[in-house]
Amino acid sequence: GKESDIYEVFHEAQPEAQYKGPCIIKIQRLGRTSFRTVKTNRDYIGKRQHYSWLYLSKIAATKEFAFMTALHEHNFPVPVPVDHSRHIICMQQIMGLRLDELRLDMIAGETEQEQLVFVENLRRECLDLIIRLAQYGLIHGDFNEFNLLVEEDTFRVVMIDFPQMVSTHHPNA
Repeated sequence: GKESDIYEVFHEAQPEAQYKGPCIIKIQRLGRTSFRTVKTNRDYIGKRQHYSWLYLSKIAATKEFAFMTALHEHNFPVPVPVDHSRHIICMQQIMGLRLDELRLDMIAGETEQEQLVFVENLRRECLDLIIRLAQYGLIHGDFNEFNLLVEEDTFRVVMIDFPQMVSTHHPNA
């Protein structure tokens, strides 16, 4: 992505670990040449004139991990947060596709009508997520087809990518 690198990782799950399955690590990389406008798009730096891109990446990772943890605790469909350190987050690997990769011929259903019903249910599920987030006082900030995964077994929508999440009271909400 523009803001981070994503890797599949393998680990030895500790007996006390909350999550023991396959994991993803997300390494925040704010400030890449393709994403230099972060200072105008995020609240991370406030009124500071000087800042380190590594520091901004750490803030983004910390914020994203905190949101993912809170959302997971309130039963939102998000990857299980495993841990974070500095500008790196470890989370559950979701087996599925991004919503933008999903095609009608991949959807279960014999007829076009059944496929359209599935698409309508998917749309409703996405809208319900937006409404539910707002009821908790949150706006995702980047709710789009690239940040919504569809699980391959259950076809459940899973939200990812939370650094731009803001309160419904935020001026840009």
